[in-house]
Amino acid sequence: MNVNPDPPPESVNVKWAEAPAVSSKQATADFTRAFTRAMVQEDIEGVLGLIAAEGEWIIMATGETFRGTDEIREMAIRSVAARDHQDGTGIEPTNVFTDAEGTKICWEYVRTGVVAELWPASPHKPAAGTKYELPVMLMGEIVQGKLVKIREYFDLLTIVEAGTQHQLYS
Repeated sequence: MNVNPDPPPESVNVKWAEAPAVSSKQATADFTRAFTRAMVQEDIEGVLGLIAAEGEWIIMATGETFRGTDEIREMAIRSVAARDHQDGTGIEPTNVFTDAEGTKICWEYVRTGVVAELWPASPHKPAAGTKYELPVMLMGEIVQGKLVKIREYFDLLTIVEAGTQHQLYS
C-alpha cells in the first residue's frame, strides 16, 4: 500500500476552531496528525498509544463494543487481517476536524480493499477476493490527550447481503 501519512491540505479538510491557547491548539494538531498517520499506515500499536487503557471502541453498525486496549487490539488485528490492500487500496482520509477544546475528533475516510480469507466471524461474509469501497466515520472523545471512546459508523449493507445479521468481530 502506498499511502502518504501526512496528506496535503487539499486532500483532507482539517478545520481548527479558535482555541484559547496556542499550546492547546498545537497539542490538538499533533494528536490529529499522529492519529491520522497511525490509521493510514494501519499501525495498530500507534493507534493504541492514543487510546486510554480503559477506552472503548463501538462498531455502531453491529452493536459490538470493545473495552480496554487488549480488546481493541484484538479487534484491530482481526480487522487488518480481513483484507488485502493492493494497487493503492487502503485508508484515504476525506474529512478530519476537532472541536475548539480538542475534546472531540471526527475522522472520515474511505476504506478500499479486497476481502481476505480471514474476514471475521459472520457466515454472511463477502467472498474472498471481493473488492469493496466502504465510507467510514469515526467520532472520538479525547480526555487528557487520549481517546476514551470511539464510535465507528458505516453502512454495513455496502459489504454484506441485505437482511442478514452480521457480527464483524464477536
